[in-house]
Amino acid sequence: MAEDFETILKAGTADFATQITPHPAPSVRARGEQLLRRRRTATAALAVALMAAVAGGAFAATGLSLHSTSPAAVATQRTTSTGSCRSLVVPQAVKDAVTEAYRQSQTGLVHIAPVKGSFYYGTCDGTSYAATKFTPASGATLGEQVQLQDEGSTAKYFTKPPNGTWTYVATDGFPSSPRGCAAIPQIPASLAALWADCK
Repeated sequence: MAEDFETILKAGTADFATQITPHPAPSVRARGEQLLRRRRTATAALAVALMAAVAGGAFAATGLSLHSTSPAAVATQRTTSTGSCRSLVVPQAVKDAVTEAYRQSQTGLVHIAPVKGSFYYGTCDGTSYAATKFTPASGATLGEQVQLQDEGSTAKYFTKPPNGTWTYVATDGFPSSPRGCAAIPQIPASLAALWADCK
């Protein structure tokens, strides 16, 4: 019995010694380089996926504007199209004209601005379309703030015929339809699809 125990003890000691013996430096270095390569590959794949989601999804599909006017920022935005409809990068002049059209359609609203990140702009068969929400701007009166507290949470829709001016044509219901701007008859269905239903 003692002999069996001694044999088992010697075998266990030898096995333990091989496990705690330091590995040679070249094998440790090779394993470290292998793990580093895996990490770099995973990081690069994640970066590519993130860029595709941001550049392709946010700007191309929805037509959302960037709030930076730097050439590098504008270069990352693209127009997309389906049939005769195109989702476009929104210039500041369009934002200003749409804001003025809404201002003129509403009594008492003077100090307003589009909510950042909520502006959609595009064309179908030569007619321009826009959608945005509004928020009080600098200098807004208490009356304007109260009016926009109710109205600001819903999107407003605008059209502009060729050689025409921007006109306010519709607003979301309250609560908004789960279909987004696809539920607005004044917005062509193919353009609403390019805008990802304004969601």
